[in-house]
Amino acid sequence: MIEINLTPGEKQKDFTKIAGINLALINFKLLIPFIFLIYLVEPGVDAFYVDEITALETKTLNDKKKLRQLRTELRGYDAVKKQVKELNIQEKNLATKIKIVKEIVEKRQNPFKVLKYIADNTPKDVWIVELEIDDRDLKIVGYSKSWKSIGFFIDNLRNSIFFNGTANYIKPEAMEEEISNQRVETFEITTSIVSFK
Repeated sequence: MIEINLTPGEKQKDFTKIAGINLALINFKLLIPFIFLIYLVEPGVDAFYVDEITALETKTLNDKKKLRQLRTELRGYDAVKKQVKELNIQEKNLATKIKIVKEIVEKRQNPFKVLKYIADNTPKDVWIVELEIDDRDLKIVGYSKSWKSIGFFIDNLRNSIFFNGTANYIKPEAMEEEISNQRVETFEITTSIVSFK
């Protein structure tokens, strides 16, 4: 019969395994020269490339200094960037205001040129007693010594670039037909203004 001891006992300590590495498999005769080679080769390589390493380190330091200077300079431009943004906003606001002003100017009706045309093209024996501009409608009331002058005046209005090419004549009944014991012709002319320029 076979006897088995099931009670836990002390295990034999195995010094060939440390931290999961089996030292029995390592050839120390080759390992020791390789360790010396590693520690001797690295300083030799460092010594061989020391000038290049120093040059690269110097260049890196110079580049870092330059980068710091550029960042400092760039921070100085933050105020300028802010001003540019503000100016862009103001430019947009001004563009909007200019557009509004242009619309107002285009809608604005300055009758100076129209009135100057009427004054320059009124015959000498025609005088105007009433001139009314309502939006784009023009009404002229006055007197003349002859029908011919009224007809000439109406033709001048019809041929003008300021008016729509029509001039309607009405003989007002409420106006006097005699001034200072002299017979006069009365007229009321209506037309539409197409341009104030």
